[in-house]
Amino acid sequence: MMKRIIISGAPGTGKTSIINVLDSHNYHCFQEVSREIIAEQLKTGGSILPWDDLKSFSKEVIRLRKQQHADANENLQFYDRSIIDSLAYLSKDGIDIPSEWDAMAINNRYYPKVFITAPWEAIYTTDTERKESFECAQQIHNHLIKMYLHYGYEIIEVPKTTIENRIKFILDEIEK
Repeated sequence: MMKRIIISGAPGTGKTSIINVLDSHNYHCFQEVSREIIAEQLKTGGSILPWDDLKSFSKEVIRLRKQQHADANENLQFYDRSIIDSLAYLSKDGIDIPSEWDAMAINNRYYPKVFITAPWEAIYTTDTERKESFECAQQIHNHLIKMYLHYGYEIIEVPKTTIENRIKFILDEIEK
């Protein structure tokens, strides 16, 4: 059985660090696409940035996340976010979710347990691609939980501990 495992959470909560270590241990991992898009847009002077046009930005992110879902070819793979994360960001900003994106979230299923990394002020930082305040990260966290529950996923909060212990926790949960 193919297991598409989502690691989700607000910005700056350690998702990408977890994915990078899993990847270094030869797990099949799909990287976060949002930061790549932002970096490319900033480099080229593009206008598809979440703080300028969240809906256009989300359209590109969702397209790439749908492609990641389609590219799955291993029994176990990990995703740094999913289509549903984009919908949570839209919901947070009060933007209506197009019916085709809702259908994508319904039709492109992942493993029923979603691993959420909660806001953790001790590790939180901002940079050129992550501009959200810690308070905004907490709001995003709440919308992520609400959106994943809406689509029928079980939320598993990843403990605030070392990356190695977080990974062990996730792998143990998958085996239950």
